[in-house]
Amino acid sequence: MPVADKDIMDAVAQDVDPRLLDRAREEYPVLRNVDVDYKYSPKQDIEKYGRLEFFPSDEPGSPERPRPKEFPVGRPLVEVYDPKTRPIDILGDIASHYMIEQDPRVQGYYNQFQKSLLPGQYDRLRGQYQFAQKNFGEDRPYEDWYERTGLPGYFRGYPFQQWPEEFNEMAYTPEQRQLLDEMMQYFRTGE
Repeated sequence: MPVADKDIMDAVAQDVDPRLLDRAREEYPVLRNVDVDYKYSPKQDIEKYGRLEFFPSDEPGSPERPRPKEFPVGRPLVEVYDPKTRPIDILGDIASHYMIEQDPRVQGYYNQFQKSLLPGQYDRLRGQYQFAQKNFGEDRPYEDWYERTGLPGYFRGYPFQQWPEEFNEMAYTPEQRQLLDEMMQYFRTGE
């Protein structure tokens, strides 16, 4: 990494990073009761790494993206790679990979959302899986990908502002958007 780039990344890490999880907890009070570890690991190739990664407590990671050694298996971890990561991005990964199993209310929203999926939405997920196979070397069986990546990603797209609004208009039914808006109210207020 060139010295100037390293200096910029170091400045971002010092100025932005230390409080990102805290800022997420300030904006979304429900996160105050979620006990997760946090690490900032700025990367140059965000296209390869993405903005962040959530490691469930039992997951060592993959060979391409291993769990950081200083955070042993046993506790959930959020590792942030992109200095442009927002508090809502942190919330999205924690909600879709952890709270869907740990928070009964979020689990309810997740289950309702999954039950509401229409045939065309399942087709969209199949297309995303095929794209991931072709472009990112996805080699898990579809069912594993769907459970760990596909459905959580679809669940996150609209409420956590990860997909463009025009796409959200066609990718989600009005009822699904209403359900997910209700969930976001819960995250903002705890009620």
